[in-house]
Amino acid sequence: MLVTLIVILSAALLVVSIGGDDDDETATDATTTTTSLATATTVAAPSTTTSTTTTTIPVACSLDGDATTTDDATADATTTTTVATTDDTDDAVATTTVPETTTTIAPTLGPNDSVSTVGLGEVDFGMTVRQAEAAAGTTMIPCGPIGECYRVTPADAPEGISFVVTAGTIERVDIASGPITTRSGVGVGTPQERIVELFGDQIETAINDDSSVDLIFVPQDDQDAQFRVIFTIRDGVVETFRSGRVPQVTEQDPCAEA
Repeated sequence: MLVTLIVILSAALLVVSIGGDDDDETATDATTTTTSLATATTVAAPSTTTSTTTTTIPVACSLDGDATTTDDATADATTTTTVATTDDTDDAVATTTVPETTTTIAPTLGPNDSVSTVGLGEVDFGMTVRQAEAAAGTTMIPCGPIGECYRVTPADAPEGISFVVTAGTIERVDIASGPITTRSGVGVGTPQERIVELFGDQIETAINDDSSVDLIFVPQDDQDAQFRVIFTIRDGVVETFRSGRVPQVTEQDPCAEA
C-alpha cells in the first residue's frame, strides 16, 4: 500500500513538472512570435511632391534708372515652374525646371519702315504707348522718368529711334542715326541740296542757337496741317530729323519743362 501511494505521488509530480515546462515554452514562443512580428513590421515614409512657381520679369530699360512701369508701358514676363520630388530610395531631391509656353510677337518695325508726317511705319501719332507696342510688335522702353512728357525707344527695332509721349500719347518721332529715312529717302547724312530739290517751296528755314539749321517741311494737305517734318542740318548734311505734331515737333526739347 505504501509503495503504491509513493508511485502515485511521483507520477503526479512528474505531470505537474511537464505541464509547467509546456506553459513556459508556450509563453516563450508567444513572446518570440510577437517580437518577430514587431521586428518584421516597417512603416514606409510617404513620398512628398512640392511645386514652386517663380516669375521673372526683365528689368525695364532706363537710361537714368528712374523709369517705372505704367498701364501703357508694359514688360514681357517669363514664367518658370520648378517641381521638386523626393525619391523613396534615396534622400536626394531631384529638381526639374519646366518653362511655360510663352507667345512671342515678331517685331514689325524694321529698316524698311519710313517716317511720314503722321508717324513711323505702323506707329501713328496719337497712339498710346500700348497701342504703339502692338503696332510695332515690340516693347517701348522709357528713356527717362515717366511723366506728362517723356521719351520711349523700341526694344527691338533699328537704332536711333525715339518717340516723344505727351499726355499719354505718342506725338513725335526723332531719328538720330541708323537706316530709317522718310518716304522720299531722306535720312541721316542726306545732303541739304537734296532736300531743297525734293520739297522746294514747302521748306522753311530756321537757324538754331548752336548754329545748326532746321529745314522744316510744311505739308500742303489740310489733314496734315498740324504736322511737320524737320531736318537738322550741320556741315551741309542731315545730322538728325524728326516728325510730329505742332507744337511738340518744333521744340528742340519738348520735355524740358514737363
